[in-house]
Amino acid sequence: MAWWQYFTKMKINMKLLPIKAHYFLIFAGTAPVLPFLPVYGRQQGISPAGIGLIYTILPFVGLIVKTASGALSDWLRIHRGMFLSSIVVCLIGFFSIYFVPAVPQNSNQELAHVKLDCTQSATFFKYCFSKDKCGQNDFLDRISGNYTSTCEVRCHSDEEDIKNICNAWNLSSVCQEGELNFTASSTLSDYSLEHLCTFFPILEIAVTGEEVSDPTCPAQTTINCTLLCKDNSLMSYLGAPLTVPPTSIDELLSHHQFWLYVLCFIIAWCGLAVTVVMSDTVCFQLLGSEGNRYGEQRLFGSLGWGALVIVAGALIDYSSLGLPEKDYTPAFVLSFAILFVDVLAATRLEIEGSERRTGTAGSVARLICEPRIVLFILCCVVVGISTGILWTFQLMLVEDIAFGWDCHFGALKLLQGLIMGVQCFGGELPFFFLSGWFIKKLGHVHAMSLVIGVFGIRYILYYTVTNPWVFLPIELLNGFTFGIFYATMTSYASHVAPSGTEATMQGIVGAAFEGIGVATGGFIGGSLFFTVGGPKTFLYTGIFNVAFTVIHVILQLLLSNFRPQSTPVGGNSSPMGYMPPSDSMKPVAADDADANGEDEDF
Repeated sequence: MAWWQYFTKMKINMKLLPIKAHYFLIFAGTAPVLPFLPVYGRQQGISPAGIGLIYTILPFVGLIVKTASGALSDWLRIHRGMFLSSIVVCLIGFFSIYFVPAVPQNSNQELAHVKLDCTQSATFFKYCFSKDKCGQNDFLDRISGNYTSTCEVRCHSDEEDIKNICNAWNLSSVCQEGELNFTASSTLSDYSLEHLCTFFPILEIAVTGEEVSDPTCPAQTTINCTLLCKDNSLMSYLGAPLTVPPTSIDELLSHHQFWLYVLCFIIAWCGLAVTVVMSDTVCFQLLGSEGNRYGEQRLFGSLGWGALVIVAGALIDYSSLGLPEKDYTPAFVLSFAILFVDVLAATRLEIEGSERRTGTAGSVARLICEPRIVLFILCCVVVGISTGILWTFQLMLVEDIAFGWDCHFGALKLLQGLIMGVQCFGGELPFFFLSGWFIKKLGHVHAMSLVIGVFGIRYILYYTVTNPWVFLPIELLNGFTFGIFYATMTSYASHVAPSGTEATMQGIVGAAFEGIGVATGGFIGGSLFFTVGGPKTFLYTGIFNVAFTVIHVILQLLLSNFRPQSTPVGGNSSPMGYMPPSDSMKPVAADDADANGEDEDF
């Protein structure tokens, strides 16, 4: 049967339609805000160190709430209540971030250091860079019209040089020994460039009621001066902005605005973490013996994320036209509206939770002590480490490569948006759909080996990139490293969990991936990124993944030889923890369905 005939013979499974809608809405609702929160926080006055602190704390918070919420839901049989309330908490948390006031900026105590160059034709403020810097002339490129600025000037130099300038300007009566203070108006629009130096001509000076227009000197004289200008853009260009965010962690922690931001972010993160655990638990409940079709449901989440993150970025850019800072209002409003719709859609889900519980905490504890399951959880941690480095530092790597390739790379945001789009539409969507086939052919353990191995290849390829557009085809591998992985992780947890402890197992593997793995990846990646650089960070991580893949395959072979299985699965001799597809997991083949005249549910 041709592939298009396969899709035409599908019929909508109304029982699964609400979970598809939920996955689409929950990820579409978080996409407008979640990926932009680091840059939004920086715009709100939180230093990079503060952002790093927040993203170190959040995964550990996720570890606790994922594990606790899963166990509590199984113990009290409150899956429905936990599920619905988590979406509401997620909605409140993300929307409340919008109302957190910005962290107060500190007045910059540093002054701009320039040279006053007085010549026979004019007097200039001379500012020089020590070396070529990417974007150093962006401020100059934005100057238009008759752009002037007023600055308070304080000059210190040899007494002879000060005297020469004062005599030339007829200010001998106000000059002090070795010091000259005055107010200057500079015509920025008439600047000139000479290699690494910028010259701003001085239009007029004023001191103690006296004014001098177009000051000059009979012989060229150069002295050192400091400036304090009213124009913040000019001060930033001169290396001394008027205000700066709190730089030290201690100072940042003293502001209640920072703690409000952290609190709202934690609430949103906890709500999303619990929602993910409960969503996967509910999904496998609905699928029953057809757990291999999980990916067909979860791909709608990738569809929602990929579509809305692009839409939100466009809306932010459009609403920010002509503004000095980005306006994130459309993103927060869009997020609130979609998550509100998700709350309504989630009430339509048929969620189990009142049946008799047969599994116990002891059975779960014995299960996670089984060597193969311990190894599988370790794999989740390893993938989490790689994912943590990816989520935190990939866009930084893209920026470094892009500006190294072209100092004025003009399509950075477009490229970053396309990277996320390819990850979702070219990677996650098709591979979530095909995940059941991969698990059927390989089994969970070998699928996990494939994921870690492809992660290694992906990161080694990052190291070779010099043209930033080459990132786009590499992002297709995200289908393996996230689509296949996430379906493998969640379906494995669902199949090995004793009856009644499904949410507990989902919380455990989710905590291993996100809580331990992602947090460790962010910490390790940060240490590497700022010591060996972005490309080598991904190279070293890629080599580690390839090496771990080899070790993982060897350990599985040893376990198969020296620790035979104790529980048959699907009537076959299979080791516990290694869940090859049983008959109940296998999807109906397209050709068989066609031969029997049956349609495929989707």
